[in-house]
Amino acid sequence: MNQIRLLAKEIGLAGTVTLLSLLSAWTSIYFILEGNAKLAIAFSVLAFLLDTLDGFLARKLGTSSEFGRYLDSMVDAINYSLLAALVTERLLIPNIFGYFIGFLILACGILRLVLFTIKGFKEEGSKLYYVGIITPHLSLAVALIFLISKVISLPEYVSGVILVVLALGQLSTIKTLKTGVLLFWIPVSMLLAIGSFIWLK
Repeated sequence: MNQIRLLAKEIGLAGTVTLLSLLSAWTSIYFILEGNAKLAIAFSVLAFLLDTLDGFLARKLGTSSEFGRYLDSMVDAINYSLLAALVTERLLIPNIFGYFIGFLILACGILRLVLFTIKGFKEEGSKLYYVGIITPHLSLAVALIFLISKVISLPEYVSGVILVVLALGQLSTIKTLKTGVLLFWIPVSMLLAIGSFIWLK
């Protein structure tokens, strides 16, 4: 029981939200496997929004910890890398090419998460930067490409090339300002959820 109480204390409110984001991603994966793209995209967006909230809560409550950092990284591997790989292979490019591109997304995503867990942000003066395309944004980009492909009939080879570049970009030295990206991706994620209910069956 002591172990359970200590674990619950380590998890805290922010960690609970992290696990709720994992639940949302798990639900999204379920709907991907069931072939329900509409609900799969909607729950993947919810997972992203909850994952954004957990970091905000940890900073506001002053409960950031090494445990929380590792928990967040482990959950991100499911929430984003595995989820994006499955959307690619099952929904976007459902053939052998999608299978290998999905693996590339998954493998590069996990490698990026390991590097980030070890090295953290890049600091330049008072500003913090992500290095490489981060897994949440790649996952949302995959969902966006899938939605666009349903609206304008995007050829598979075009989607494939874009996804290979994005997958490898996770291991690049591209720098993105930490606070600036959310101003773009939060409204985009909301539009993705709305768009999935409008255009997907």
